[in-house]
Amino acid sequence: MSKGLYSIILVFFLALPSMASNPPRAKWIGNPPTGNRSLYFIVVHNDASSSLDGARTYSLKDLASNVERTDKVNVNEIYSDKNIQKYNSNGKIDYIGSDDYSLELQVEGTASPIHSRRVDEYWKTIDRGGMPALDYYAIYAVEKIGSRADFSNIKVSNSYGIQYMWRSILVPGWGQMFKGSYTKGGIMMGGTLVAAAGIIYAENQRGDYMQYMNQTHDANIIRSYQTKVNQFATIRNICIGGAAAIYIWNIVDALVSPGASHIIFNNDRVSMSPTTYQNGGVGISTTYNF
Repeated sequence: MSKGLYSIILVFFLALPSMASNPPRAKWIGNPPTGNRSLYFIVVHNDASSSLDGARTYSLKDLASNVERTDKVNVNEIYSDKNIQKYNSNGKIDYIGSDDYSLELQVEGTASPIHSRRVDEYWKTIDRGGMPALDYYAIYAVEKIGSRADFSNIKVSNSYGIQYMWRSILVPGWGQMFKGSYTKGGIMMGGTLVAAAGIIYAENQRGDYMQYMNQTHDANIIRSYQTKVNQFATIRNICIGGAAAIYIWNIVDALVSPGASHIIFNNDRVSMSPTTYQNGGVGISTTYNF
């Protein structure tokens, strides 16, 4: 029985890294940044395409629908502001795409463009009626009507830094869960609990057999009990080593491993937008945000 328990614990600890290798879901899904005076964020989702290009095309349609609902306008067209071309070794184009878009709006009978940028995207392959499909999400920064947005202060990162490591120091797996790696964090918490339970169980069993040894003078029974004592001491020590290994792995992972991608957005201190004055003049309005 002791050898079986030993094998189960050993296999569990060896399997931990591979069990925790799934990439985390982006943190901005369901929780986009607030935006500021000149722009806002839109998250779109679709699972109707099996290709990334198709998912991106669907996402632009969803973007147009969201802009129409938010700004109460009609979107006539979306076109790329920039094209990014990558060539392979044969000189042929492998990819043509863009992260920057202009939306032509129809506002009071006049065509007016606003700018948008696809800030980040996340997808995974799913089974949809027996066929593979992409469960695709994208987040866009959209210029507010009448403003000129600065997209340069929007960054995407999957790094969290040392300031969040204290969670993993207090509770193994907490830091990983905070970074969006819920599977990995749950495994670390579960592994710590399994190791702790193994330590308590093995030490209790070892103590019981020590007492049994003191209650008999039969040499054969004493040798049998001594074997049990040694076995449970070994299991206890393995669990202690496993708990220590998980704890160290948990801290190092919290420091160096990437987490779910998140948006780093610094609201503009100064924003400028076109405005009209009562005398009919046109100028630029400057707003300071404190």
